[in-house]
Amino acid sequence: MKTNSSLFRVPLILGMVISLAVAMQAQKGKGTPSGKPATGTSAGSNNPQPNALQPLFISGKVLVDGGGAPPEPVVIERICNGVARRQGYTDGKGSFQLQLDQNVGYQDASENSSVFSADSQPTSQAQDLLKTKYQGCEIRAVLPGFLSTAVSLRLQGSTWQYDLGTIFLKRMDNVSGTTISMTTMNAPGDARHAYEKGRKAFDENKFADAEKDLAKAVRIYPGLAAAWSLLGDIHQQQKQLEQAVKDYQQALAADPHFVNPCFGLALVAMQEKRWQDAVQFTDQVVKMNAAAFPAAYFYNAVAAYNLGKMDLAQENAKKFKSLDSEHHHPDVSLLLGQIFIKNGDYAGAAQEMRDYLTLAPDAANAQEVRATLKQLEDASVAKH
Repeated sequence: MKTNSSLFRVPLILGMVISLAVAMQAQKGKGTPSGKPATGTSAGSNNPQPNALQPLFISGKVLVDGGGAPPEPVVIERICNGVARRQGYTDGKGSFQLQLDQNVGYQDASENSSVFSADSQPTSQAQDLLKTKYQGCEIRAVLPGFLSTAVSLRLQGSTWQYDLGTIFLKRMDNVSGTTISMTTMNAPGDARHAYEKGRKAFDENKFADAEKDLAKAVRIYPGLAAAWSLLGDIHQQQKQLEQAVKDYQQALAADPHFVNPCFGLALVAMQEKRWQDAVQFTDQVVKMNAAAFPAAYFYNAVAAYNLGKMDLAQENAKKFKSLDSEHHHPDVSLLLGQIFIKNGDYAGAAQEMRDYLTLAPDAANAQEVRATLKQLEDASVAKH
């Protein structure tokens, strides 16, 4: 039986990878509209409603160590029993006010929510249990490239509103790039206002309005890197790639530590199949702040594969697969399968096909992958 690697056609389609790049860029920089809490609500009323479970609110502020409030929304996360869950976001001034127990009728299966089900009858015991549920949990801020202090919840007394004070973010010593640009803090008020309007419109997919406001922001303050980067995102999604590159370059010129435009340049290079540039930019992203964009390892692997650098492609594909703990991109197994086939490792390639089918059994290419897997299994047996 022939075992020439050219016999195997692993359905890793470059278009799929590029589509993924475009989709990822569409989400890059999106937290929640205007930085408003996605899961928090306003504590507008202090009075308990009759026969209703009193909402539990937490508030506080996030500051960057030595730099004031972060100029972009930052994720607020709660950690209970070692499990972290996104709770909401800071506003434009670094403050947050969130309803801790929102959606109590829809708790995760891992949480004991029997007393909080949607049809349960509120009682004083349930009120106490609600506080007990979150007692000792920690609240922290999440921003790639920064370490956050944590605040333990001490839910005591009769109040239902707790001020947690200040959470501090400190830049990691081994990280040179950040996902927020400090140039935003230096912008005059009218430029920052235009930028925030543009960012809100971008989050709402109103790209024409966003482009208008962001262009106004950089006219007022050409050093506003975050606005240039968002303009690059818009132009990339509109397939205006040449203009997107110029926008990203302007952003990097304004703030060389801002990793977002560097990742944007990598995605444009992927779309244009400029593989050497893609390797260069993804390498730069990894060096600046790998935690911010772990997909840089995947795109680096794809570019290296197309340049015939199989060792580099395999190394970075494996790295990405180990980081993709939630399995958002099972197609990395198809890439690894291709690499193993070229190296004559049919057993390894077969395992990658199995991994892919386990995670994406109903994918459009699943039947084709199963056929390839059968070939690989036969070849692996014949080889031994």
